[in-house]
Amino acid sequence: MSRITEKVVNMYSSGNRKWTTQLLLLLPALLLMGIVYLGGLLIFGRYSFDMYDNGKLVRGWDLSTYRAFLSDPYYWKLIGNTFRIAFKVTAWSLLLAYPLAYFIAGLKKPGWKQFLLLLTFLPLLVSAVVRSYGWQLLLSKQGFMNWLFIHLGMTEEGFNMMNNETGVVIALVHIFLPFMVFPILNVLSQSDASLKAAAQDLGAGSWRTFFTITLPLSARGIASGIQIVFTLCLTAFTTPQLIGGGRVMTLPVFIYQRTLDTNWPMAAVASLFLLVSSVVVSLLVNKGAEWLMFRRSREGGRAHG
Repeated sequence: MSRITEKVVNMYSSGNRKWTTQLLLLLPALLLMGIVYLGGLLIFGRYSFDMYDNGKLVRGWDLSTYRAFLSDPYYWKLIGNTFRIAFKVTAWSLLLAYPLAYFIAGLKKPGWKQFLLLLTFLPLLVSAVVRSYGWQLLLSKQGFMNWLFIHLGMTEEGFNMMNNETGVVIALVHIFLPFMVFPILNVLSQSDASLKAAAQDLGAGSWRTFFTITLPLSARGIASGIQIVFTLCLTAFTTPQLIGGGRVMTLPVFIYQRTLDTNWPMAAVASLFLLVSSVVVSLLVNKGAEWLMFRRSREGGRAHG
């Protein structure tokens, strides 16, 4: 029995592992991705060539749904609403997440760091539906936020933060903030502290050290956070539907409504457009981060030379 075990261990060791063995190890994940993800994409792609006529689904191979989606100003307004909300949420998440991640990374006491990390990631333990309903109670006309604003003298009747874009952005920033904090915190925690010390020894102040050392080194974390949050915002459905009250139309809400109407071709086209847009934005952000890091390394090499 020991010889058989030894043969199995030697077969799966990194030195003796063949490409067939590596393929067998990857096969379960590849099958899952192929059936669930790629299979779903193929089905959606097939539906996108069908037609929807007088409430009925007509099978065929036609590009009329694509032409209708790309030529109608209403759909482009819908796309603009979706991207505008995603940009707002991503920008506010970055502005709030970076100082928080920078502060947590600089803490010396592990207890305080773990406590702040727990507070930051605690919202992830609650479903998006529960969090959205919680924000409904906070943002409503008689909610806590308006009660606070009235008692502070900022308004007499309260602000309208429900069933509009403002409430959706506030709720989405709260929900997606941890996804921006984590990659930035990860990069800042792994950065070499000696670089900051060397810059300060050479006479650089705190702000110059931050803009020339800390911020460029954290570019990869910022890019990862932007990719995650922006993509999640583009595909968010629960919060815009509940907080927006049907008045804030985004592509995911539109896809849901067309699915209920059995207008599957239009839902498929909008879904594919959303997928392609997410991939394109992620690639652009990734290339931008690589360009910034390359530019910084080239300028550093010239300065060193």
